[in-house]
Amino acid sequence: MSKADLRQSLEKIQSPRILAVGDLMLDHYSWGEVNRISPEAPIPVMRVLQEDQRLGGAGNVVVNLSALGAEVLVCGVTGKDETGDRIRKLLAENEVDPSGVIVSENYKSCLKHRMIAGQTHLLRMDIDPDPDILAPQKQLINFLEQRIPSCDAVVVSDYGKGLLSSATLKAIAACGKKHRIPIVGDPRRTKSYSIYQDFTLIKPNRKETEAAVGFALKDQNDALKAAEQLKTEVKLEYLVISLDQDGLLLFRSPEDYHFLEAETQEVFDVVGAGDMVSSILTFMLAGQANIEQAAYWAQLAASLEIQHVGVVSFSKNELLHRFDYGETSSKIMTTEKLLSTLPQELPIVFTNGYFDEISAGHLKFLHQLKTLKGFNVVAINSDRSIAKQKGQPPLLNERERALLLSTIEAVDRIIIFDDPDAGNLIRNIRPAIVVKGERFRKQQLPEQEAIQKTGAQLEYFPKY
Repeated sequence: MSKADLRQSLEKIQSPRILAVGDLMLDHYSWGEVNRISPEAPIPVMRVLQEDQRLGGAGNVVVNLSALGAEVLVCGVTGKDETGDRIRKLLAENEVDPSGVIVSENYKSCLKHRMIAGQTHLLRMDIDPDPDILAPQKQLINFLEQRIPSCDAVVVSDYGKGLLSSATLKAIAACGKKHRIPIVGDPRRTKSYSIYQDFTLIKPNRKETEAAVGFALKDQNDALKAAEQLKTEVKLEYLVISLDQDGLLLFRSPEDYHFLEAETQEVFDVVGAGDMVSSILTFMLAGQANIEQAAYWAQLAASLEIQHVGVVSFSKNELLHRFDYGETSSKIMTTEKLLSTLPQELPIVFTNGYFDEISAGHLKFLHQLKTLKGFNVVAINSDRSIAKQKGQPPLLNERERALLLSTIEAVDRIIIFDDPDAGNLIRNIRPAIVVKGERFRKQQLPEQEAIQKTGAQLEYFPKY
């Protein structure tokens, strides 16, 4: 596969219609800090600073697909309870078609509450449905058989919470096969994957695979042995095994397989990586990409996912940005991602420039940002922008400049922009403080109007 073909395989996909079927959950995050041990018991006391609720389980796949630009239809069940109400509200906020969500009085909605201090998960509390109460299977199957024919792909996110019976899974597989629609399965932990017979592919993770085959996956030979065993037991076109920090295995046969290495060296949190892989595989297959292209983008997206604490989603542009710039710091991001992740509790401090011939003076300037006690965003002009204004390209390309800036402790985020000035960025980011060098004090700034309009405070740092 050429780099151009890989890029085009994602770039050309517009808005495929995808049906996401599975166990809908609510992920509740409590973020805080731990400074003492409880006097009541030898346990840490976490002071909660921020709380957040997001779609989890199959809902996480829904959010991933929606962020990529897919038209998403969801099929699942919630209880008639507060958690279920919140799940349905979040689906509506993500502009997802909820017509396949059944509200059942006998069903308890699934909640996972995570408590996180810094980058450390302290505790997770789960509320799960009663395993003896199945969702209304006949109603589910009728809905699926009506809607699958009009979709470009189906993703099944099975967490084993009572939604998907063997009969329902069989109906999904049969309908997909009849209408030649790819069916991607993210399976529950089970000793037999025969319930996913006739899916296009399933994507177990390392632990799920080990549970199914009965031995540990210590190396690539073990992974290949496990893949061959599962492929023999279950009639599938492909098998994809997610191997966390070791990447993933795409398996067709003992003679036709590929190991794709993880594309990151920074691992902060593996939560959500599996959902990301199944989301990207489905999106790519729905867009007519081949399986090798789908697996490549799935692994790249998973590598991005594990660089973040908590579950995050990515747009096509963000994935293409990573593809273009390669392995990079998690500080470097698109404007789109920056806007969705800016902290609420700190003032945003903004500065911008070429940062081409980076000198000791530049470093002193940036280190002074710490004195403002905010969240420091540095925007740098792209190579295209500099070449247009100076008539020649910069000495260091934009990736090199961004990577250098990312090593500076005082810099929290870096974005690259194409405009001749940062006015539009300031209007979008709305920083509390904009910082310039002292030499600009008596000059008319091109961003002056944007600074005044947003009410940002303008600070000048000493000459450098």
